[in-house]
Amino acid sequence: MTPSDSQENTTAELNALRAEIKEWAFGIRCAFAGLNLLPLYYCTRGLQSAPAFQSIFKDMLGSLDKLPPMTRFVITWSHDVLITVWIFAVLAIVLIFRATRARTVWITTLLLSTLLLITGHLVISTLFEPLGAVIQNLSGGTSP
Repeated sequence: MTPSDSQENTTAELNALRAEIKEWAFGIRCAFAGLNLLPLYYCTRGLQSAPAFQSIFKDMLGSLDKLPPMTRFVITWSHDVLITVWIFAVLAIVLIFRATRARTVWITTLLLSTLLLITGHLVISTLFEPLGAVIQNLSGGTSP
């Protein structure tokens, strides 16, 4: 075995190791991108159902002016908020796959997940809390 053979073996092993690391990195990036799918789904479902609440509130209250401002905002601008959320999600997932540093990948995943969870929670709470209060008032109950 000559020194050049040893060097070639080392180079081949190093290249195989690099290829394996790239495969693992891609798998981890897929997992990080996948972590955002469930919050994105819930956020999308909440925002898509917001316009249906407009007719429910109009039938129950007679006017949307009796609703809290945040609820009116969600009902009125749900489509635009949904587009914005999807743009952020797509850009973040592209960044997850394009980033060269691992820190960028997990920070992006954390920020996007947080954004989606907060947005989904705000949308759902701004729609269902007034609905619950209206139903309680119509049934003769008192507001908490």
